Amino acid sequence: MAIPVINPLQLGLGLGLALIVSLLAYRLDSLSESGAIAATCLGGLVFGLGGLPWAALLLGFFITSTFFSRLARARKAILGEKYAKDDRRDAWQVLANGGVAALAVIWQTAQPASPLPWLVGAAALAAANADTWATELGVLSSQSPRRILGGERVEPGSAGGVTTLGTLAALCGAMWIALLAALFPPPLLRPQFSALPVLLIVTLSGLMGSLVDSFLGAGVQVMYYCPSCRKETERHPQHRCGSTTTYLRGWRWLNNDGVNAICTLSAALLAGMMGKVLIPTPSLPSAALVTPQPVGLSLTSPAFSAGDMIPSQYTCESADRSPALTWEVTAPEVASYALIMDDPDAPLGTFTHWVLYNIPAERRDLPEGIPNQETVPGIGTQGRNDFGRVGYGGPCPPPGKPHRYRFTLYALNLPPTLPTGLDKSTLLQTINNHVLVSATLEGLYGR
Repeated sequence: MAIPVINPLQLGLGLGLALIVSLLAYRLDSLSESGAIAATCLGGLVFGLGGLPWAALLLGFFITSTFFSRLARARKAILGEKYAKDDRRDAWQVLANGGVAALAVIWQTAQPASPLPWLVGAAALAAANADTWATELGVLSSQSPRRILGGERVEPGSAGGVTTLGTLAALCGAMWIALLAALFPPPLLRPQFSALPVLLIVTLSGLMGSLVDSFLGAGVQVMYYCPSCRKETERHPQHRCGSTTTYLRGWRWLNNDGVNAICTLSAALLAGMMGKVLIPTPSLPSAALVTPQPVGLSLTSPAFSAGDMIPSQYTCESADRSPALTWEVTAPEVASYALIMDDPDAPLGTFTHWVLYNIPAERRDLPEGIPNQETVPGIGTQGRNDFGRVGYGGPCPPPGKPHRYRFTLYALNLPPTLPTGLDKSTLLQTINNHVLVSATLEGLYGR
């Protein structure tokens, strides 16, 4: 597993977006103060590490669940005696609903090409959404709910009570998140992505998670009794009427927040198991399988020899053209190449000058002066360097001792279908465990 690499700019933008959404929800009385703080931190993590696809999932859950909560607010006010908390989600509720998804985002940063983190995170949010829709819309049912264990009629709002309307709402809530997961996957999953299995897995897992919530609510969730109102309730130590509630049944440590957390976790586990079977990670040969075979890669340049000075026309002091490169390879199963040029002697740490990938397997050279554009037909895809530009940026060291400039070529068993927009850190994460062999050509330049 690769070590997650954090993009500070994206993390900062994600935190800012999460703060805006949380403040708006707080102003609309959808979040308490603690809930707004937790939502900012959790949302900043999800948005900052996961980018737009993960933000779409989280916002898809939060916006629709908030809408239906407000839609059914009047009806729920009548049943408020049943619930431990009001419609303003606090920190524990935010973490119970979104904590598993946040862990899945961290997993995705470590394994960006694996579909499992995406399935697990989407299923967790689908379960949270299904449970919310079932709760908020189920209370509008004209029929009294039945306890999922035993089937007897119970009062509306009772833990473990289900209705036909609520079950259909749960199905629709899970399907909504599944649709977002199927339509807007992370870029690295798109080349070999099939939407229908994702739609089915996330929908089924989300629905099953909401049913787990109902079973736990009916069987083991802690419930209390108000002697004044003569009603069971989740509220403790005091009921809405002010009377002290007494223990009635269930596990004392398992409140509604714990049930919600298990609901999302169970959906995530089910999605992970189904995804392992139905959506296996592409079976590309790994480096461990091919390294025992004869391999070799040599990288040279007609412009300079290893350890020599790089001519000025390839630097910022002149034409700033990329140098021609040639290589010989004996590694089997090569599907593409990737190239990274960097300066390990830069004052603020290693500086990236060039990121080039999706180089066709049949190439054995790169011409001089590759255009600084994202996609170069027949050559490959160029990422953004540390100058903030796409393509090649030549040596440009401060005056003093010459710096080393490393051109590292990677022979990969990955097909040349990686998405555009990868920087050095993301590219290295993606090709981790897919490098058959690599070679480095080092030149010098100083001013």
